Amino acid sequence: MASFTEGTPASRRDLLLASAGGLALALASPSRATPDKPSIEPPMASDVPYTEHRISSGDGMVYAREYPGQDPAFVMMHGFPDNLHIYDYLVPYLTRAGRRVAVFDFLGFGRSEKVAVEGYRYTFKQQVGDLAAVVDTLKIDKFVPVGHDSGGPCAANYALDNPDRVAWLCLMNCYYSDSPTWRLPEIIEVFGDPWLKELAHAFLSDPDKMAWLITFQDKHFQVNMPADLRERFDGIVRPIVNGNFSGGAGPAFAQMTAQVRDSVAYNTSRLPDVRRFGKKVNLIWGVQDPYLTSATAAAIAATYPQGGVKSVQAGHWLMIDRPAEVAQLLLTSS
Repeated sequence: MASFTEGTPASRRDLLLASAGGLALALASPSRATPDKPSIEPPMASDVPYTEHRISSGDGMVYAREYPGQDPAFVMMHGFPDNLHIYDYLVPYLTRAGRRVAVFDFLGFGRSEKVAVEGYRYTFKQQVGDLAAVVDTLKIDKFVPVGHDSGGPCAANYALDNPDRVAWLCLMNCYYSDSPTWRLPEIIEVFGDPWLKELAHAFLSDPDKMAWLITFQDKHFQVNMPADLRERFDGIVRPIVNGNFSGGAGPAFAQMTAQVRDSVAYNTSRLPDVRRFGKKVNLIWGVQDPYLTSATAAAIAATYPQGGVKSVQAGHWLMIDRPAEVAQLLLTSS
């Protein structure tokens, strides 16, 4: 698979600082993680048979799980702070309906390779390449790209470039082009703004400061949530994110968030292509997300000729909050 790269090579100093950030997050994790409570059911995905794959993509190996079933497959992408485990509660509903599903970790996240090539830089183009490598290797001819958070632009841009491979497109609580309807979480603003680089480095180098920032961010994500969803956030989402960073995702997170503004500018330049995209586009959206709001979903849907919004009473991680409802919307959209 051809390698996609963009931007300038990462400096050794940047990589060391990013690694320190991952360590800081990992060290902060024990004080932030809330043990699973009895009322939180374990993910059923652990009981569903799947095949593990290690797939070559550019300079690294992507980890993927393939669940057997009928095509068109759902191929699901995670976002900045997490990994494929955000879909653990959703996958069983889809496989029970007889559908084929593939989930994978982008390079640098989860169980995918943390690339050690000198000067390697994680990028949004590289993530599109990861998706292409997965569907090509698994011989998935036509599928439904499902993109959440920063995985949304990956799904959208792959669909623009390969419309013949796409049955329809699903976007979940993501951003795409420049718009006044969305804002970035504060932690992304800190790491994504070059003018705040020294502040970001201060957080990265101090576990206590990083723990404070994580606590601040968690409270803001939960601001619109009822008690049952706050429980799922603390008991499911936070451990997934903690595990992701303790597993070495710090460099990928730091590098990707630093490119958000350039990525949004690129996506904005593709709006003429978006307006010509002929396939159905469904935005399945958690309406209690304080950052990527219902207005964000409506604005994105309006840019597509066949765009529509399906609302869910859930937060940013809607596939964890309301997996049965999200699965039903995916299946009925098909």
